[in-house]
Amino acid sequence: MNTEENQIKPWYKEPWPWVAIAIPGSAVIMGITTLILAINNPDPLVVDEKTYQDLHSSLKAQQDTTADESATDSQEDGDG
Repeated sequence: MNTEENQIKPWYKEPWPWVAIAIPGSAVIMGITTLILAINNPDPLVVDEKTYQDLHSSLKAQQDTTADESATDSQEDGDG
């Protein structure tokens, strides 16, 4: 009476345990990937107020210079 239909397969030959293992396994792999990316590409930190002010003033000066250049270019184009 032992037919192939009535025989029980071992758990590792069934697909559903592997699906159940793959879902948290992929989350672990993606977590490790995120950790590696975060360690290799740290965010730059502002150390103190003076450093922040220096960065802020240099950025503002750069923006002012760019704005002045674009205003000068537009005035030169209008004169022609």
